[in-house]
Amino acid sequence: MQATNPARFPWCLELDSLYSVPTIVGRSGKRFEAKGSLSTSNNIELLRSIMMDCKPIKSLEVGMGFGGSALTIASCHKALGHTDPNSHTAIDLAQSSYWDNVAVDGLQRAGLTQLVRTIEQPSANALASLSENGERFDLCYVDGSHQFEDVFVDFYFIGRMLNVGGVVLFDDSSDAHVAKVLQFIRSNFEGVFEEFDLNQYVADSKQKLRRRIGRLVGSVQLVAFSKIKDGSASLRFQKF
Repeated sequence: MQATNPARFPWCLELDSLYSVPTIVGRSGKRFEAKGSLSTSNNIELLRSIMMDCKPIKSLEVGMGFGGSALTIASCHKALGHTDPNSHTAIDLAQSSYWDNVAVDGLQRAGLTQLVRTIEQPSANALASLSENGERFDLCYVDGSHQFEDVFVDFYFIGRMLNVGGVVLFDDSSDAHVAKVLQFIRSNFEGVFEEFDLNQYVADSKQKLRRRIGRLVGSVQLVAFSKIKDGSASLRFQKF
């Protein structure tokens, strides 16, 4: 009898299926052969570890795509016993169009729809509205447009809605446009946001070493900041 491979993500079998299938099929039958937009499995493991350690009550993400991060975050809310229908807010302009509802349908199959509020608008519009309504979050995951101006605006609003002690994570942080925003935060938000080492959530020693080297050369995939206090940038006009 042929042995079955152990689940990569036993805490969310729908997520495990998403990463295992060679082709992802959307609601209308649209087929995605390339899965480059799917968060790496290492990022998924890190995101789950951070969620289970920080235990955020309210979370937000920009960019659902295939739904890897949404499934991870929503499954953590369920494991933490959260029942608020707005436990997680996911913003994705193209979820029902380009992505053919892959993430939304995955959440439904996983029985997690009741924990996720999906907003299909440009992130600048959605975040501005959430901010105006006085919403607050404990963890935010930024993985939407990688254009400098979009990432910057995402951070602008998230920085105001993030509770003190909360965490904001940036995927694809070595991308040139994303990296410029991260450098702006490091240069101008000292004492408001503090970057922290994600190696505390990495168990594998080789992966820890790779992350240390990656940080030195600016090529890590995921970067995180914790919010120390409410405050604005102290502009130093440093070159990006």
